[in-house]
Amino acid sequence: MADATDSKSVGGNPMRVRLSPRALVLACLLWVSGAHLASQQPALRGTVVSAETGQPLGFSIVTLVPNGGRQFTDAAGAFVFGITSGGYVLSVRQIGYTPLDTQIVVRGDSTTTVQVTLRHLAIELPPVTITARQCTNPGPPDSTETVLRAVFDQLQENARRFELLADSYPFRYRLERTVRTMNQHGDTGGSTVDTIRLTSGEEHDHPYAVGRVVEPAWGPWGDGGDGVYVIHSADLHDLGNPDFVASHCFRLAGRDTIGGERLVRINFEPATRIGPADMAGAAYLDSLTFELRYTETSLTRPERSPLNNLRTVNFRTRFRSVARNVSLQDLLTVITTYRFGQRPKIETQRTVEVRFSRQPPPP
Repeated sequence: MADATDSKSVGGNPMRVRLSPRALVLACLLWVSGAHLASQQPALRGTVVSAETGQPLGFSIVTLVPNGGRQFTDAAGAFVFGITSGGYVLSVRQIGYTPLDTQIVVRGDSTTTVQVTLRHLAIELPPVTITARQCTNPGPPDSTETVLRAVFDQLQENARRFELLADSYPFRYRLERTVRTMNQHGDTGGSTVDTIRLTSGEEHDHPYAVGRVVEPAWGPWGDGGDGVYVIHSADLHDLGNPDFVASHCFRLAGRDTIGGERLVRINFEPATRIGPADMAGAAYLDSLTFELRYTETSLTRPERSPLNNLRTVNFRTRFRSVARNVSLQDLLTVITTYRFGQRPKIETQRTVEVRFSRQPPPP
């Protein structure tokens, strides 16, 4: 986090084209049985499997509407909802697979059993030419932009998985924070090191909002009353936030390489109507699994933030799997430059420990 005497930046924390025909194949739902088993309450039981291999898809997200709730499948791909009889919509999501939404009718005091088969998502990325365009129509990509929408939906799926993990399997973690100052030759001198302890869900207290990308620090980040500020970067809480999506345009940038990995890149930028400082950048997804690997973020219009001495603030965040296909910040690097003679600073944040409060998620 870029600590400019009076500032702190938070990274992973409150910091046409054509589609492959294979991707157009609808996921299918196989009714295994409508077994009428004696029970006190109707139930819906099921398993989620891969169409290609028949193997269970553990840690899939299964949602039942209305009032059924949302849950991960277990390691065997199984789920169960205790519900009343009636009609429902069953939604099943797994990163890298075509999503499924289907209607289910549960009758009487019975258990309905289903098997859900998901097909692997194959997105064929065409050559992409990025042209400068103003963001005058922010929000989710139009459904006519088929490939962009498919990649955007996978980005949203990453955010949903992280949110459900934090709710279902609360965890604590530590960030080891190092700050160095650069001299006129580009070298860095001594560094300061501290540790910040966080719990999953803490970032929800300060979600993205227009005009609040730079805000007084709180909680583990310091006391805003002492002139300390937090600079947000685009993390999973932001990328899945409806207000963030509604305030940004998303554009497909094709494939890019970071750290030797060939990744799918989707850019985002704030709407032109947004006057104060905000975030622009890119998210990089694994080209096979579509799990989030990196984000890059820059602070837009820094002179319109409460810290008007900022010239540039640029983040790069690397993610790793903390559970099956669920990403958490692993390493963040931020470089901050200033307008009025203050030397640039480099900050790194390393996630050095993750501990689940109860049982860990299934392997």
